[in-house]
Amino acid sequence: MKKFIPLLNILFTIVLIGACLNARAYSAEEKTLYERIGGKPVLTIVVSETVDEVIANPKTKRSFADTKISTLKASITNQFCVITGGDCIYEGESMKKSHADLKISTAEFELLVQALRDALNRHVNTREKNELLKLLAPMKHDVVTN
Repeated sequence: MKKFIPLLNILFTIVLIGACLNARAYSAEEKTLYERIGGKPVLTIVVSETVDEVIANPKTKRSFADTKISTLKASITNQFCVITGGDCIYEGESMKKSHADLKISTAEFELLVQALRDALNRHVNTREKNELLKLLAPMKHDVVTN
């Protein structure tokens, strides 16, 4: 039995090194959030459903009264694309500037976030949903002004 202990140690070391190398290779090949979400087609659906929900909701629709909805959807989709690591270009204004005069309340913002969560739940895995929401969360400070 004592003869096999050095051999077992060598085998264990080889397995451990192999596992580490495999983990490194996996992390190097990790897809971007954009890719894991499903790219622009999925982001387009999620944004479209979210915007459709908030413009239909009497508690949130006032903020979109003078907005060209198709342009808004395209702009948000491109913004999400950039935020998640896609190769899109976002040409919209900053969140602070585009929401400055809208007087968005915390309640309105939370309704929009819930609409986004609902759309993400329908089309995106939990891990990716949570990663995107975490990336978007800091925008609340620039959107909520009331």
